[in-house]
Amino acid sequence: MQRIQKAVIPIAGYGTRLFPATKAVPKALFPIIDQDGFAKPIIQLIIEEALAAGVEEVCLVAQPQQVAPIADYFSGNVAAAIREKSELAAQADRLEEIGERLHFAIQAEPEGFGHAIYCARDFAAGEPVIVLLGDHLYISETEGSCAKQLADVYVELGKSVTSLDLCHESELSVNGVVHGNPSVESARLYALAQISEKPTVGYAQEHLRVEGIPEGQYLCNFGIDLLTPLLFDILDYNYKHQVLTHGEVQLRDAMTEMIKQEGMYGYRVAGNRYDTGNPQELLRSVNAFGLESPYQEVLKKPTQKTV
Repeated sequence: MQRIQKAVIPIAGYGTRLFPATKAVPKALFPIIDQDGFAKPIIQLIIEEALAAGVEEVCLVAQPQQVAPIADYFSGNVAAAIREKSELAAQADRLEEIGERLHFAIQAEPEGFGHAIYCARDFAAGEPVIVLLGDHLYISETEGSCAKQLADVYVELGKSVTSLDLCHESELSVNGVVHGNPSVESARLYALAQISEKPTVGYAQEHLRVEGIPEGQYLCNFGIDLLTPLLFDILDYNYKHQVLTHGEVQLRDAMTEMIKQEGMYGYRVAGNRYDTGNPQELLRSVNAFGLESPYQEVLKKPTQKTV
């Protein structure tokens, strides 16, 4: 199979859970100290995750007012003083390189996560795409990035594959949960039969238990999906015929139909995900990345008080 060359990242949300900070800075540009010690905005880390999987082009699905500040960030417009320091000049060159790979699609009105992806249909142009959430970060437990782990499965098996993680039944109300059968190809791979968005505990206990998964735990969506071109055919149908859940076009509805029509795998990723979409999880993400950075010893030391 041909490797995945295109990624779609929706960022068109209003960032209400991080207000009032999002009135000053778009959520996508909130800074995180990366594992290399440089401060970078969230969206750069997500794009880097996609590029590490072999992606060549990235489409951000954005609101109209988000385009200019992000496009300017990923440009060569930096002060001359930056270019005088080799390590900073290298970072500036990287931003410009990313900017050359960047595209934008506009979602003028929030009509659902599936609709956001649908807005990138012209960018996809009949190719498979890897979809990453616009507010999730990842730290892999292997040499390959979390997204690359998924891309490798696609290249090997040639079917859509969604990333999976374990979650406790107390977390079902905030997760998409899958049911499937363990695959002979890998202990981390499952042939999916069903996706259920935010199921009740009772429903999950009856319908979503998976062989080999500990009692009280389930396989939930990790936040990265690698999907064949059938996705856009289904989204197009759902949008034009108003196939909605909670009044919106949903990606999970389209993925459920994909399972029926051509099958789909789930892959339990060797890594951790970090949500940056609310204050508590943003703090957890900052700490997690900080402990992987050159400043980890600083973070472990208690702050000295001054009198």
